Amino acid sequence: MASFNNKQLPVIDFTKDNVLNPGTEYWLSIRTQVCKALEEYGCFEAMYDNKVSLKLHNEMFSAAEEVLDLPLETKMLNTSNKPYHGYFNREASVRPLFENIGIDDAHVLDQVCNFTNLMWPEGNHSLSEAVHTFAKRVTELNQIVTRMIFENYGVEQHYESHMDSMNYLFKVMRYRKPQADVNNSVYLHTDNSFISVLHQNHVDGLEIETKNGGWIRVKQSPASFIVMTGDAFLAWSNDRLRCPIHRVVIEEDDMRYSIGLFGNSQKLVEVPSELVDDEHPLKFKPFCQMDLINFYLTEEGQKAESTVKAYCGI
Repeated sequence: MASFNNKQLPVIDFTKDNVLNPGTEYWLSIRTQVCKALEEYGCFEAMYDNKVSLKLHNEMFSAAEEVLDLPLETKMLNTSNKPYHGYFNREASVRPLFENIGIDDAHVLDQVCNFTNLMWPEGNHSLSEAVHTFAKRVTELNQIVTRMIFENYGVEQHYESHMDSMNYLFKVMRYRKPQADVNNSVYLHTDNSFISVLHQNHVDGLEIETKNGGWIRVKQSPASFIVMTGDAFLAWSNDRLRCPIHRVVIEEDDMRYSIGLFGNSQKLVEVPSELVDDEHPLKFKPFCQMDLINFYLTEEGQKAESTVKAYCGI
């Protein structure tokens, strides 16, 4: 069962084989835990080492280091017309405070090979295999959680069309070691995704704001993943799900690497009519997720307490 308190995130076990069997008693139990956690905290810690072994964990972080150690001019070849989808770095002093590089739909092997062939013209088969296998397993977790949410709110008839619209941005991220007299935190923010799935190396740093304004510092293991609701799912659920503010604060004298998978819809996002009633009047207008992300980049979007409420709230 999930554990709930104010000092740590709920922990939910996805390692049992029958969690993959919709309609079973175990599936329904996990579904209840997932939705309770996302309504109360906006996130939870998923135990998932049956799908992502310690060996795969290590291979993925070796791959992340290999990618981010490439020359800057090589990393900058990974461009995209979508915000945050190519290569990005946030400078602090003379070294990047934070940098990441993204791969669209990395659960598809051809997409990963296109990326590795761009970074390494001669190819990089072992890295492609590690990234693809890892991304495929994490995409499956994202999809399981999404299905549970749709079922929980009685709108499972919309699940397949929703999944057909989904694109998954896979990111490898690096945070530099702390420096004296420099702010060693990454800004407060919410994610614009439907669901984000986050995984890290041995260096902690992720902090989640609670409903009462406190902070939970996440202590992850190689066996666990943080599953988090983004702005798009908050709006889709008509404000039932919580979208948590979070940040990364680096305190250890070591480089922090993390992996993120962010689910984004390619079609118009709108609240299902089944989620609107007298108790839950409509709170959001239909919107395009890329337009929401572009709004986030504006001065108004940066200042908003809730990006999605400022952009399309009623």
